[in-house]
Amino acid sequence: MAMDDTSRATVLALVKARLNRMANDTTLDTYLNARIEAAENELAKKGIDLLAESVEDQVFLTDIVVWQYQNRDASGAMPDWLRLRIRERWLSQPQPVVDETVTTDTEEVTP
Repeated sequence: MAMDDTSRATVLALVKARLNRMANDTTLDTYLNARIEAAENELAKKGIDLLAESVEDQVFLTDIVVWQYQNRDASGAMPDWLRLRIRERWLSQPQPVVDETVTTDTEEVTP
């Protein structure tokens, strides 16, 4: 399940706090919301489905958005702590069951 509007508003508030922006300062809200959505889509492409009600996923998304925002013009790689966090979140994601039954012209084979 993707983040809902309430969860995205929470992530936006967390991003603003991490960037030392006032909560009532809305000058970058459109830009930050676009970054939040882009980061969520990027994670979805990697097979990570964030849970709207999960505080851990909200903070996880916040960390990614803040790092991307603060390093948008830098050429350095993602820090190990964040790269490993993405990896660990992906590994904890329930993976879809793949049907391994192979059908040939004459018979069905199950490995």
